Amino acid sequence: MPEGRVKVSWIVAGFSLFLISLLTYVYYTYQTTRAEIMQSVDNRLLNAATSVKHILGENYLSAVNQGDNISFSYYQNKSKQLSEFAQALDIAYVYSMILKDGKVLFSSSSYTQDDQNNGKVTQFLDLYPEATDANISAFYSTEPVFEISSDQWGHFKTIFIPYVDPINGNTYLTGADITIYNLNEQLKESVSKAAAMASFFFFIAILVAAIYIYLLKRSLATDSSTGFSNHIALEYFIKKSNAHHMQLAVIWVNEIEDINSFYGTEVGDKVMKNLLIHFKLRSSAHCHIYRLATNKIVLLAPKEMSNDEFTDLLKTYNFNTPVLTDPFIYITLCAGIASGNKSLLLENAHIAALQASVVNYSKALHDVKTQYQYNVEMAKEVREAFDNNRIVPYFQPIIDTNTNKVVQYECLARMVTAQGEVLKPDAFLNVVTRSRMDGILTRTIFSQCVSRFRKTDICWSLNITAQDMLDPNLSEFIADELKRYPHPGNITLELLETQAIANFSEVKAFIGIVKTKGVKVIIDDFGSGYSNISNVLKLEVDGIKLDGALIKQIVNDKDIYLFIEHIASFANQLGLQLMAESVENATIVTALKKANVTLMQGNYFAHPVPHVNTVTEELAL
Repeated sequence: MPEGRVKVSWIVAGFSLFLISLLTYVYYTYQTTRAEIMQSVDNRLLNAATSVKHILGENYLSAVNQGDNISFSYYQNKSKQLSEFAQALDIAYVYSMILKDGKVLFSSSSYTQDDQNNGKVTQFLDLYPEATDANISAFYSTEPVFEISSDQWGHFKTIFIPYVDPINGNTYLTGADITIYNLNEQLKESVSKAAAMASFFFFIAILVAAIYIYLLKRSLATDSSTGFSNHIALEYFIKKSNAHHMQLAVIWVNEIEDINSFYGTEVGDKVMKNLLIHFKLRSSAHCHIYRLATNKIVLLAPKEMSNDEFTDLLKTYNFNTPVLTDPFIYITLCAGIASGNKSLLLENAHIAALQASVVNYSKALHDVKTQYQYNVEMAKEVREAFDNNRIVPYFQPIIDTNTNKVVQYECLARMVTAQGEVLKPDAFLNVVTRSRMDGILTRTIFSQCVSRFRKTDICWSLNITAQDMLDPNLSEFIADELKRYPHPGNITLELLETQAIANFSEVKAFIGIVKTKGVKVIIDDFGSGYSNISNVLKLEVDGIKLDGALIKQIVNDKDIYLFIEHIASFANQLGLQLMAESVENATIVTALKKANVTLMQGNYFAHPVPHVNTVTEELAL
């Protein structure tokens, strides 16, 4: 069966099912409502007919049953009472009847305004010629009798309640009528409401289904990581396109697997997204772009686009420009272009890309692989350095330029290679962080410093990250070491400003814990990030160390000088220590002193060294 006819059959089947469901719902609602209405009607009739006996009274009923004469005025009074009662209850008629010589006679009855206008007011002992078998049988029944009948007054639902006169034993009936027309109108209204409700819910269901199908199709056809169309969208577009001949380029990113394994898939997805955006911004309006797979991009265009245009588009990518700057990543591409019949287009482009016969994009591959190899080798070297105690602290003094004395040493991590080369953090810290060994680094340096200075009065400081503070095991280790350290007041922990503010609540809690043990905490690299002194003050730290990038520009940038001068004045008022790092020459020293900064650190005073004197030093400047 053709696919189109199958779809039509499903639509017809679905519509038929809906109609059946709708009719079933309407029928069920009709029956339920009808039963409720009829039950309500029966109760109203029963209450009305029962009340007739009480309205007429025992005296009236006994007189009628004994054959006594009822005066016209007396009858009119009772008829009026019954009429007012029927009108109040919205009942058509209420009345009483007797059976005499096999004929049904009215012993009382209500009337309407129309009855009065048309001369149809029932009088005392008027014959009821339309009496039905049910009506007559009610005189011999012991229970109320219901019937639906028509007479000269209309079409009614009726109740007859039999009573036996206690004096003479004669049976009489009290009755009540409700117009059938009103019942039918209620039932019609019920059916209309049911149909309207069913149609409304059907419309809502169709709308929700349409939205769901649209969103589902969109999600299935979109790469969630980049927001670009994926292979499903590509296959659908090719299949539905009226064009039989197209052009398609498959572009491979050679390094994605390495990037994913080293940096994680999130970074790999960012690389692909940036590349997709690059080609999107540089392609023509009729060129479609898809993410085909983890490391593949597809460019699709109509046949009118020449191969040279595709090739030129591919060449717009500059391999000497990083696709990401955080982390710094370069990539290389391999592309294949195919044109022709759309049924073979994707397969041919794959083959072309494999052969890399169209454009050679492998020229930068060696440099990237060399970087990866370096990362792998460095990770191994770092692991061995930890295992063989070749991660060590170096010490750089912090000088009070008013006295030229060392007031504190900053402990800086160094790695000694197997060949004896001493590496600074910028050579290995990235690998340590990527390998999630930064906590081990902090623990190692902290332990060595505690051991080195335990029996001295030397003050020293150590860098600690927010991640270290968030690590419960490391926090517990530091707390235990501080309990055993004889002079915790000599220890200062340095925390980066950006990390402190980004993890404010956790950092503040940690600072509160270590300060109770006497440890000082200062903000490092102040001015490099948020530079909001109010946020820093909320952390209740003991001091601030100005960022080295600011210090290097203090001589040549007046705004930076004024900023540092302002911070120095502010720190002095609040009793905060203020330090400057990266002091490289006497000119910077002079500028800092002029700005009222006296605590300085940098290679101008001393380079980091593996040993310190156990007595306070005084430098000859």
